Amino acid sequence: MKNYQPDLVFETVTYEYITKVKRNPPGLGAMPYDEEAFRTTDIGRRRDELLAPFSVYADAPMHPDLLRYWAGKGLRKELYDSEDRTGFDAPYAYSVFTPLDMDPGKKYALIYFSHGGGQSIEWAEHYGFNTLAAREKYIVVYAQNGGRSNNASEREFGRIMQKLLEKGYPVDRERVYSAGFSSGSEAAARIAAAYPETVAAVACMPDGIPFKYLAFDSADDTMVRLRQYRMPGIFIGGTVDIGAFPAAWAAEYAGSELGVGTVENAVASLNAWMRDIAKIRDFQPLSYAGVTEKLKASPDPVEREFGLTFDRQSAFHVQGVDWLGGEYYGSDGAPVMRMARAKGVPHMVWESQAGLVWDYLKHFRRDTVTGASMYDPVVCWGER
Repeated sequence: MKNYQPDLVFETVTYEYITKVKRNPPGLGAMPYDEEAFRTTDIGRRRDELLAPFSVYADAPMHPDLLRYWAGKGLRKELYDSEDRTGFDAPYAYSVFTPLDMDPGKKYALIYFSHGGGQSIEWAEHYGFNTLAAREKYIVVYAQNGGRSNNASEREFGRIMQKLLEKGYPVDRERVYSAGFSSGSEAAARIAAAYPETVAAVACMPDGIPFKYLAFDSADDTMVRLRQYRMPGIFIGGTVDIGAFPAAWAAEYAGSELGVGTVENAVASLNAWMRDIAKIRDFQPLSYAGVTEKLKASPDPVEREFGLTFDRQSAFHVQGVDWLGGEYYGSDGAPVMRMARAKGVPHMVWESQAGLVWDYLKHFRRDTVTGASMYDPVVCWGER
């Protein structure tokens, strides 16, 4: 049966969020951890291995040896709109990775990835998502999004998606995912807000930055429009990442200026995401007092880490690290919101985190006609 999907035209939009304050409470610029000890862990060693090619080819993103490196991983790399520049000197560049054995007669899920602030697409290509792309059969796009802080992410998403379609990439338009790290996690949420009829699900790494810096409960036209759709999401990071929210530090900073206002406002933004955007079934309203009570005193380790009571919570071990997490379900039983944190891991992206992200995203589709969010519990890979 032919995999028919109607043509879509991506309107290029510019959508700016204006935040009152964008700084953390005093003393919370970084979480303490032993960097040298961390680099001897499974995650630390593997991360250094993944970043090794970046240290050599950061200024030569299309060097023949680097292309051969990616081909050895089963991937083809293409680079557009760089104008022979790299990093922030190429603010509208984007790279595209596709499986070498990609079948143009089939459709492929696409992850649109927004880099960390102060990093670049050349760096982001080594976060760990490429190690899965050839085996799992999906396309990855890394966009500079206008500069070091993804300041043009909404406009760039529309432009780049339209270019990909014009170039004939076999994108599965029901499975386009927005993902990002650090400031890129905020960009991923902003893209989802600007294109809720296109983005099937979102991944924010770490888990708290969108709630700290964006007001999902606002009366802004784009936020109002986003609330008309269900947007599934995975929010994932480490326990010693300052981007985690809610987290233990939040209990001590009532009234502190943070993102769009205060810690209390960040809880209100999380409240709105859970209730109106993820559309959690049987939702129980959050309060700052309720969240901080769990952070301070809950006997349950998951509640004490997140300040939340999940529909289903979990503890597991991956890549030498213990994890805590949980998820909430929608009216159809889909896990519409998942949160997970790796114990002792700081502000970074690593390989098993990327695997957990893909394992979540791949189950969600967006109907290209109605905009409805659909969940498939048995999907295995990105190609169909």
